[in-house]
Amino acid sequence: MTQDLSTNLTTVSTIEQDGNSVLDLELINDSSADQKFSDNLAENPAAIYLSSLKPTGRRSMLIVLNVMAGLLSNKQYNAFTFAWHELRYQHTAALRTALQERYKPATANKAISALRRVLKEAWRLGLIGAEEYARAADIKTVKSQRLPRGRALKGGELTALLTVCAKDTSPLGIRDAALVAVLYACGLRRSEVVKLDLKDYDEETGALTILGGKGGKDRLTYLGTGTELLAGWLKLRGSTAGPLFLPVRRGGHIKVQRLNEQSVLDILKKRGNEAGLKAFSPHDLRRTFISDLLDTGSDIATVQKLAGHADVQTTSRYDRRGEATKKQAAGKLHLSYPPSGNTPAS
Repeated sequence: MTQDLSTNLTTVSTIEQDGNSVLDLELINDSSADQKFSDNLAENPAAIYLSSLKPTGRRSMLIVLNVMAGLLSNKQYNAFTFAWHELRYQHTAALRTALQERYKPATANKAISALRRVLKEAWRLGLIGAEEYARAADIKTVKSQRLPRGRALKGGELTALLTVCAKDTSPLGIRDAALVAVLYACGLRRSEVVKLDLKDYDEETGALTILGGKGGKDRLTYLGTGTELLAGWLKLRGSTAGPLFLPVRRGGHIKVQRLNEQSVLDILKKRGNEAGLKAFSPHDLRRTFISDLLDTGSDIATVQKLAGHADVQTTSRYDRRGEATKKQAAGKLHLSYPPSGNTPAS
């Protein structure tokens, strides 16, 4: 295996970029992405690492490990058959270079984090010495400062979105208005809003309990605005236990069944088109929630807690106040220039 690694070091560090790697697509579609843990689970660092994750994250991280194993072995091995404990610093450093060249920083760092975790499990199993582990895991994260993806919706856009919902007086319109209100006013991820149950909402205080958010963390947030929109939906929905938001079938029939994440995306896309808005994602409502709170002067630590961010640096990326200051400063410059020759004399 060590010989294989050495043979592939040059290949790993000089991979060409095409935006959509054939290797990635092969690994994602490969049956290995659905592999079960190996027979020797107790001695497999990759399997032990994956078993520590929630099912929602296990498959995506398995794909990441498969990609790295494929890069290091010229696709001869996958996450469960690769000898992770044989990796040394020269191998992980070359792999980091390949990841940096192929992927965006966030994706590359996700892979590097997974690599460190697998190496740590190999050390815990006694498959690699402490010194070898420390050196192999001592690779820097990929640093880059990029403009944030997505966009924050303007106040007029939110109003237009709710207006088209209000014009639809059917149960669909009432539900969609409540959904928009909760996504924006509580800054929820779409994976969180579909998990909400009726019992998670306290009508008296406006509190929403988010269970099993990103990273498996629970938190409490509040519907400070839009309570009347949610109240209108709850009046139609009834008090039957189950998901907070339900599908509405033809004829306005409400079915006690959980919405899925794709349904949330489709609902917002439909209402956005009706309102004539520029394309936006469910996460853009969350981005708007965070940005608007910071714009009002809310303490960033409080906003971090409401958003459920593990790191305040993540919250700070949504802060638009710095951009407003930059724009204000640029506006102070004055450029004197003669009028165009085509400008008629007064």
